Amino acid sequence: MSDSTELKNQMEQPNYVLQNCEECFHNIICRSADGIIIVGHDGIVRFVNPAIETILCQSAAELLGKPVSFTIGSDEKQEITIPQSNQETCVVEMRVVETEWEGEPVHLASLRDVTDRKRVEEQLRQKTAQLEELNRTLIEKVREEVDKNREKDHLLILQSRQAAMGEMIGNIAHQWRQPLTAISLLIQDLGECYVYGDFTKEYLDTTIRNALNVIRHMSHTIDDFRNFFKQEKEKKAFSVGEVVTRSLSFIESSLRFNNIAVEINIDDDLLAFGFPNEFSQVLINIIGNAKETFRERGISEPLIRIQGCREEKRAVVTITDNAGGISEQIIDKIFEPYFTTRELENGTGLGLYMSKTIVEKNMDGKLTAFNVEGGACFRIVI
Repeated sequence: MSDSTELKNQMEQPNYVLQNCEECFHNIICRSADGIIIVGHDGIVRFVNPAIETILCQSAAELLGKPVSFTIGSDEKQEITIPQSNQETCVVEMRVVETEWEGEPVHLASLRDVTDRKRVEEQLRQKTAQLEELNRTLIEKVREEVDKNREKDHLLILQSRQAAMGEMIGNIAHQWRQPLTAISLLIQDLGECYVYGDFTKEYLDTTIRNALNVIRHMSHTIDDFRNFFKQEKEKKAFSVGEVVTRSLSFIESSLRFNNIAVEINIDDDLLAFGFPNEFSQVLINIIGNAKETFRERGISEPLIRIQGCREEKRAVVTITDNAGGISEQIIDKIFEPYFTTRELENGTGLGLYMSKTIVEKNMDGKLTAFNVEGGACFRIVI
């Protein structure tokens, strides 16, 4: 009989196959990274693999035949903490199954060291908690800053409106100076006619009618100014040309007093969507700045051109002056709050800032400034 035939016969024997299975099982158990421990129902350790020795920091000789040092419950999966010799602890994930060992029922427990994983999970939990706290704190700080900015914007708007109101009072004074003079002359003329005997019923009626017309014009001016300061709650479509004309009517006396000519070229059907009173305030702010620049620089023939047209779906209005332009050193700063080149009593530095806020924040538009030949141009897109 050949050697190969003899080996084949040996391998076919039941004891040989069983022995090989036991060796394979033993190798698998001993090489497992998970700790394997077999404990009888009496709590005495029957078997341990090398991984258990590492987890429990005890040798097999110290463990075998001794009571198990931790509770093996009936749950299939549980987490336990095992004290170690270096005064530290080891967290293990334990799975338990019922089986037989050498003919008696036992608990077979596999223990996996999850200490590092738990440590990472705890660090992650702490970092997450810190991140959540930081996020909560950040949200609170953002909310505080937003509230502060809103309060600041409210104060800026209030200061701007107060400055605009002061400007409007000056304009009312200019608007009323001429009609008040006319009424004064009519009254004086009535007295002189009575003294010199030229006083007639017809002359009296004519004088009263003329005086009432002047007073009616003054009353209409007051209504215009009052509407100018009225708060607008909703956006609406408005005629750009009409708003420009109405805005100029507020300051025409001041412009005339400073010999400032205004040329208007706006498409008749040009409409915009927004707040007409606020748009009017923007126009008055920009024109007011040009007026002060004319005065400071002594421009002999001051001229303002206002043009309006439609580009794509937006209304575009440009206000151009011949006041010499804006210095390149400050042109990037003119829309900043409180920035002004005027003396403190003559400027607040809020007009252009509020104009940009109105156009860009309130009306979803764009306000820019740039120099052109001989002057400056402000371009409004709404």
